[in-house]
Parts: sequence; structure tokens; C-alpha cells
Amino acid sequence: MVTADNSTFAEDIAPDVLVLSRPDGFADVVLASAVLEPARKALPRAKIFLLIREKYAGIFCNHPALDGLIFLDEAAGLRALAKKLKAVRADALAHLAYSEFVADAAKLAKIRNVSAFEDDADADRDGGVTLEVIPSERHRETHEAFFNFEVLAPFGVPEADKPRLDVSPDPAEKPSAVAKLAQYGIAGTDYAVFNLDCNPQGHYVDPAVFSRAAEWLRDHAPMPIVVVGEKNDEATPRFLRFCRTTHGTPILDLRGQTTPAEAAWLLGSARLCLSGENACAYLAAAMHCPLVALFVDFSSGRWFPLGHLTTNIFTGAHRFFLEPTSFYNRRASRAFSDEKMASALQFALALRDAAGRGNPAAGTPSR
Repeated sequence: MVTADNSTFAEDIAPDVLVLSRPDGFADVVLASAVLEPARKALPRAKIFLLIREKYAGIFCNHPALDGLIFLDEAAGLRALAKKLKAVRADALAHLAYSEFVADAAKLAKIRNVSAFEDDADADRDGGVTLEVIPSERHRETHEAFFNFEVLAPFGVPEADKPRLDVSPDPAEKPSAVAKLAQYGIAGTDYAVFNLDCNPQGHYVDPAVFSRAAEWLRDHAPMPIVVVGEKNDEATPRFLRFCRTTHGTPILDLRGQTTPAEAAWLLGSARLCLSGENACAYLAAAMHCPLVALFVDFSSGRWFPLGHLTTNIFTGAHRFFLEPTSFYNRRASRAFSDEKMASALQFALALRDAAGRGNPAAGTPSR
């Protein structure tokens, strides 16, 4: 059994070409952006490539810490990915999120230096790979932003005290984001962004919580609400009807209609964001949008690195053994009191007022 103590991996090896592999979902890809600037500072002469799915390329347009992107396409086969890795002359790869497909392609490309967590490492024992294994016990109660730094430690990349999410959305997609707002007369005005999606575990904040937030905004800071996200469940349409008929609040429903880069530009000029879903929360933090994050199933400590513009409203609810997800969701959502919500929204509005704000229509993002 290879461990971090007895592996043959050179300490603080300085690779010539390092590939950061993050082939999973949108939230985790945005989260991985926290390592880019520290990696660039630690390895100023190395070339650094980010391996992701092509649909997320728009949020890393000409990123100053990257020399390029490599796209994962399982349908093209292992040899196609191995060819891409060889083309950039990669000599090191860090599994920010483990993928057996990527691991096998790295072997075909004869990448000698690979780092991964202990739980993922068994698949890489063979093939002549010099593997650094990071003990899994170190990261069980740590925010996911720090997981990535642990995997990069063998390459001499130090852990950041305060991870900073860092994306660079494609400026070519900014006009289309503006056009979506202008179509409904929102461009050039204040607006809030809401995301009612559930997280990957199926846990969600009851739409009634978002309705209370919309009601508070109507009474204290009237502005249109832009709803983003992907999932088309029955609860969100009820929220939309409630806001339109009961509150008379202008609602722009953009669910499933924005690219990652467009969503980033929308968040970059929003007055605030209210989200119970990971990806939107991370992207809002990366775009310096004041964020009220509603956490159903994660402790607030795991979300702390989202930054000083984030207000964490944690339910305090815990999952019971064999408790149905639907019951847990209802019980947890009741923990969001009106007082907590009002305080968080006031804080978010004050942050944007203090920092100043721009609207994409004016050509001044708030990043």
C-alpha cells in the first residue's frame, strides 16, 4: 500500500506542464478556480492546463493563471484524451476530482507524476505512474475548496488561508446576457437573482422561503427578480405565480436559458443573489455578488470560504437516520426564520451599496 509517507513521489516536484483535472459538475469546477492563482504563483515557469468539460469553458476565457483548457469527451475515447495530454507535453496531473477515465488516459500519455486522494488511488497503482497519495482522513470535515490544495501540495502549491474563487467569463457572451435583461426592461436597473434548484443530493429549500424573501424585498427594496437554474420542478412555477399575482413583483424566468458565462455576467451586476444550490452560490461568490446562501444539508463551516460578501443562513437542522428526503427538506426549511432572512438581505444590500455596483448594460461589471 503506497502512502504519502512512503511513496516515491519527489517532494515539491516542480512540473514543466501541470494538468489540473476537474471533470465533474459545474459547482465543483467553479470551486476549483480557487487554486488557479496560488498554483500560478507557486509555479511561475510551469505551464498549467485545466481539464474540464467543454460546456464550462466560457467561465475560464483567457484566464491569466492558465495556459489553456483541455476538454473531456468520453465519447471520443481514451486515446483522444491521451493525445491531448501528449500534445501539451504534460508531465504532471492532479486529480482535483478523481476520474478513472482521466487516470487511464494519463497512463496512456505516460504522465509520470500524479496526485490523488487515498480513497481514489488504488486504480493508479500500476502503469509506471509515480503516485502521491493524500491521506483521506485529512479532508473529511474540511471545506471542499481545501481538498484541491491538498492534492496540489506535492507540487509545492501552498494552501491558501482564504480561498478566492476566480473565474473569467467570456466577454463575448456579455451582450447576450444584457439582451435577456433588456427584453424585459431590466437592463440598467437593480435586480436580484434567485436560484431555487436542489443540490445534487436532492435537498432543497422550500419555495416558501424564497417567497418570504421576495415579499421582504417588495416592502423594503423593490426590484425585479431574475430566476436562474436548470431544474423544472413544480415548486418553482408556484413561486413564480405567487410573486406575480400576490406581490406584483416583476419576474424574469431564465431557467435553462443561460450559459455558464451568461449566468456569471448576470450575477456580476445583480444587487444580490439568493441561492440554496451549490453552483449558483459559488458563481455568485466568484463574481463578487452579495450572496445570501441557504444551506440545508451542509454545515456553515464548509461554505465559509465563499468570502466576505456571503451571508450564511444555516438551518441548524440535522438529518435523521432513515428520514425521507422530502420530510427533511420541509423540516429544515422551517428553520429559516423571517428575522434571519431580513437580517441577511439587509446585510447583502448594504454590501453592494458600499462596494458600488455596475450593470452589464453599462459595460461595468462589479468584479
